[in-house]
Amino acid sequence: MRIRIGRRAAQAAVVGAMSLGMVGLATGGAQAAGPGGNEACPSNAVCLYYNSPEYGWGSWENFSPGQHGLNLSLFRFTHTGNGSGYNVVIAMHAASIVNNTDHFVNVYVPAGYYVHYGAGYAGNLNTAYNWDVAMDT
Repeated sequence: MRIRIGRRAAQAAVVGAMSLGMVGLATGGAQAAGPGGNEACPSNAVCLYYNSPEYGWGSWENFSPGQHGLNLSLFRFTHTGNGSGYNVVIAMHAASIVNNTDHFVNVYVPAGYYVHYGAGYAGNLNTAYNWDVAMDT
């Protein structure tokens, strides 16, 4: 059995499929851009920020990759950024992260689980938002 569709229907199907493909490309791997200027996270580092991106990122601290079980209560936000959160203890106060490494970073929460953040991720900590206690970089 052969199914025939008209030229206009075929063209509409092709345009529709291409449009869906472009939407997938636009949103599939989309990640927020990290901050610039004095809030920029160095390359090959993981940075935790006091604020969410929509509130201007704020003060921050950077960590080298390859560290495991970092107790975030021992660290403070020492880079000024926009000033909010400067010198505050990181544990239970980080709202966002920039992962400028080529691997996953785990942020642990008090409930005993961790949240993965992929290479190149820049944005809110989501389920670990202000509920962060340790980190593997």
